[in-house]
Amino acid sequence: MSQVTVEELQKFVDGVPYVHDLGLRIVEVEEGVCRARLPYQPRFAQSYNLVHGGVTASLADTMAYLAHATLNGITRDTVTTNLSVTYLHAASEEALNAEARVVKNGRKLIYGEVLITNDAGTLTAHATVTYLRLNYEPRG
Repeated sequence: MSQVTVEELQKFVDGVPYVHDLGLRIVEVEEGVCRARLPYQPRFAQSYNLVHGGVTASLADTMAYLAHATLNGITRDTVTTNLSVTYLHAASEEALNAEARVVKNGRKLIYGEVLITNDAGTLTAHATVTYLRLNYEPRG
């Protein structure tokens, strides 16, 4: 069972000014998984009228954290140590859907992946994210 509800994650997201400004909407949570939708905004467009890669990267990083929160609760003791985004298909003037999954919920590191698609189901980006737990207990 998830440690957080859709409503709790949405309230958290809405309390982070940058993420709130993106307009991210949490759709569904389950243990180790979070699904959300990022409605398109014209200000997301770069010079070719495609969704800017930074928007996609921000979505991926945020989503991985939210998936980890389904297992560990909303915490302030993790930081991103690695974010790798592979852009697979250009998104142009369209909403993005994201599904994040925790692959490893370790004592020191949390590793996850994020699949980002458009409404047609085309995979637009794949990301992997690693978080460091700041308060981990070293093995004695």
